[in-house]
Amino acid sequence: MMSSFVKKGYFNETWGVLDEMGEKVCPTDIATYNVIVQGLGKKGRADLATSVLDKLINQGGYLDVVMYNTLINALGKASRIDEVNKLFEQMKSSGINPDVVTFNTLIEVHSKAGRLKDAYKFLKMMLDAGCTLNHVTDTTLDFLGKEIDKMRYQKASMVRNKDD
Repeated sequence: MMSSFVKKGYFNETWGVLDEMGEKVCPTDIATYNVIVQGLGKKGRADLATSVLDKLINQGGYLDVVMYNTLINALGKASRIDEVNKLFEQMKSSGINPDVVTFNTLIEVHSKAGRLKDAYKFLKMMLDAGCTLNHVTDTTLDFLGKEIDKMRYQKASMVRNKDD
């Protein structure tokens, strides 16, 4: 039911069900929160996604790699890159090892934000961690390569225009 509410954008109803679940015999679990945060991220509501995170932690819950990945993705889509980086550091300090999804998301988010050096840094971390690249990584690296080519072209154009 909550998944449907989130997909439709019925956030008040989602919160109501979440609160009711916490009060009744059916306590919420990490999977419930993952569904909500993922839906909020898809709707571009990273602000609410972080509120859900706070609620989970206040109830004594924990974050797993899926929740971290979901939050990193939601914050990245909202262009909240500094928060993405803080969350990644929190993830590592909590003892949660990033996986291929984590690194793919970090590379994509930083590439799209024009932070190409950071994107490369995460690629290097991914390789150093022994993560196996997949088709998502390939697509993201293609995008990163095109962005680098654009920057080189722009720089060359500026140099040419300066000489004219």
